[in-house]
Amino acid sequence: MLAIVGASGVGKSTFLHVLGGLERPDRGRVLYGGMDVYAQDDRGIARFRNEHVGFVFQFHHLLPEFTALENVMMPALVRGLGSDEAAEMARSLLADVGLSARVQHRPGELSGGEQQRVAVARALVLKPDVVLADEPTGNLDAHTGEAVHELLEKINAERSITFVIVTHNDKLALRSKRVCRMSEGAFLQER
Repeated sequence: MLAIVGASGVGKSTFLHVLGGLERPDRGRVLYGGMDVYAQDDRGIARFRNEHVGFVFQFHHLLPEFTALENVMMPALVRGLGSDEAAEMARSLLADVGLSARVQHRPGELSGGEQQRVAVARALVLKPDVVLADEPTGNLDAHTGEAVHELLEKINAERSITFVIVTHNDKLALRSKRVCRMSEGAFLQER
């Protein structure tokens, strides 16, 4: 688990977007398993994201017209899995994040912390190698933010999934195994 900290506007979110195949870098390369991610066409980059990367954003980006279950199923359906298999995977993950009783609720019927847990489950549904989390607790009160961070730590330990987390919260960052501080688009120090 790696935390990236720094003031607003130093490039933390841009770094995550470049790392995850969402935004092409101006220069340099992103290598994953020896493959240059951006040497591929847009379809190849999309396949990379779908097969290897999960995303959790500060604003969870859940689809309001769909239930928690359907939101978690969505990446699996996009990959081409059948609806029964996608639903089974989604139900299992929603249980893992403590939302078994809320699977049929739409985002507007869930608390902020519950919405973020749905977003975490959605990020995990395709069993990514890495989850990129951009201020995953930034919109939550301190207690709920702490619970979400504990959930990420648990998933990291139990599933051996790498997490790269951008956060302004130094207290939460210090709970990560590694912390990198950014300033003006560059990494300054590491713990």
